[in-house]
Amino acid sequence: MLAYASSRCIFMNYYNNNNDRSEERIDKRVLRELIRIDREQRSREKDESLVKVREEVFDTKTMLTLYSIMNSGYLAYLNGVVASGKESRVYWGVAEDGSSIAVKIYLVATAEFRHRLQYIVGDPRFKRVKRGIRNIVMLWARKEFKNLSRAYSSGVSVPKPIYVKDNVLLMEFIGSNGMPAPTLNQCNVCKEHYDQVIDNLIKLYRDARLVHADLSEFNIFLHHGDRIVIFDFGSAVDVKHPNAQEFLLRDIMNVNRFFSKQGVEVHDINYLLSIIRDDGVQASSEGTKG
Repeated sequence: MLAYASSRCIFMNYYNNNNDRSEERIDKRVLRELIRIDREQRSREKDESLVKVREEVFDTKTMLTLYSIMNSGYLAYLNGVVASGKESRVYWGVAEDGSSIAVKIYLVATAEFRHRLQYIVGDPRFKRVKRGIRNIVMLWARKEFKNLSRAYSSGVSVPKPIYVKDNVLLMEFIGSNGMPAPTLNQCNVCKEHYDQVIDNLIKLYRDARLVHADLSEFNIFLHHGDRIVIFDFGSAVDVKHPNAQEFLLRDIMNVNRFFSKQGVEVHDINYLLSIIRDDGVQASSEGTKG
């Protein structure tokens, strides 16, 4: 029981994300201990707060997946949480060579993914969807990895995808020293940033043949103050998806709404639709919304 209490403290200190990041990390040794404890104590666990934490993020299968990824050489250890949402947690990970990577763990104990089926059903790349939350979550992880791969290879400014297994996705860490780059809603923006976003939307649609489908100021990094990086590609759909044009329109409206509120002159919605889809409209000042 003493070993259990000690290891539980290791887990909770890590998860609580205190300021001393050197005390937070989970390496292979700790992960092995967590897996052993989970198996031994599952039937006797009485701490409801720990059960909730464990089931949301580090259930046994997720810990085994992380252990497998570490053994494969993609990941040396995990530091603390850098982003948290209803569907996932993003951790600052460190590779064997010491470089930082983002480790995105999709939550298997959430019903949020049931609302994401509209972004899967109809996408020609995913014709068969197995029942069950875990299957949907793992499909979502593969979908984001595939979307990032297509976008990255097409020259879109996105985090470089590294590896995916089950409900864990590894990608380039956008930021420095374990601190993620700010998103647009946290920054002072200008016309140059707006133009970068539109240029990336054009590449995403024309070259990668994708629509982000959930784009806003909250999932666009501004790295080093001058580089736009778009992320959160789980919702992205192939341009052949039946709702692709509706999603594209919504993305453009969200981008225009944000930049317009910041005092940046934006282009007309219909003009942008034509430019992005390459409908034969040439760029000109006439497309500017004054």
